[in-house]
Amino acid sequence: MLLICPVHTPEFLEKYSLGVEAHIGRYDKLPNWEQYISFTHGVHLPYAGLNLAAIDDNLRLRSIEATKIAIDMGCRYPVGKMVMHTMGIESLDGEPLGTYERLIEGIRELAEYASSKKITLCIENQAQHVPHRVIYGVTAEEWYRIQEDVNRKNVMLTLDTSHAACAAALLVGAEVRFSYMYEFLKHPERIGRVHWSDSRLTYAEAYYKDMHLIPGEGDLPIDFHRKIKSLDAIKTLEQKRPEEDVIKGLEFINSL
Repeated sequence: MLLICPVHTPEFLEKYSLGVEAHIGRYDKLPNWEQYISFTHGVHLPYAGLNLAAIDDNLRLRSIEATKIAIDMGCRYPVGKMVMHTMGIESLDGEPLGTYERLIEGIRELAEYASSKKITLCIENQAQHVPHRVIYGVTAEEWYRIQEDVNRKNVMLTLDTSHAACAAALLVGAEVRFSYMYEFLKHPERIGRVHWSDSRLTYAEAYYKDMHLIPGEGDLPIDFHRKIKSLDAIKTLEQKRPEEDVIKGLEFINSL
């Protein structure tokens, strides 16, 4: 099943057999959200202002509790997996804000809570937007390591291909950048959700830029898109674009 953002009419969703992903605290607060409830087959937990790795105990506890509340809210929808960001900020402008150990313990606590609800958490790889803000889970290696260190059966991964391109864009040379994208696919069995977008790496346009292009609109390899399509996971086209653009993306996906 393919999901999209809840910005199109129910008629459009029905015509193309599409669902939507509910972003708790954002999309489910839209005045017309009720019309999308029956189409909701994905849940994205909030992350703004949260830091599971925080040295500040109050912020860390607030982050954990806010996420637990969001898990409860997400349980109204027919999903077994929920997307979460790492919510792990290490430093800003060189000032330490969090630690890796606190991040891992925070995710473990959330995993235990989610398990009681029969929910699997899928940790999303993060986009590096600016150099002076260090967050956990940007590189493929650290993304996989976080899941390994959490070491809970109900913790999987969400692959965001646009975020992956941000990490690849930091490398020198187009061939190196394209090759690195496949590092995010080294363990497909661990990927439980996908946010599917295109990007541009030939000239490193994704350098500190989360492009979120419609699949087929960028220059990521066709083979890479084919591997994304073959993943045993629900995929979300995470773009807010006109209907004609969504249709182009669907046509590209069908051609793979």
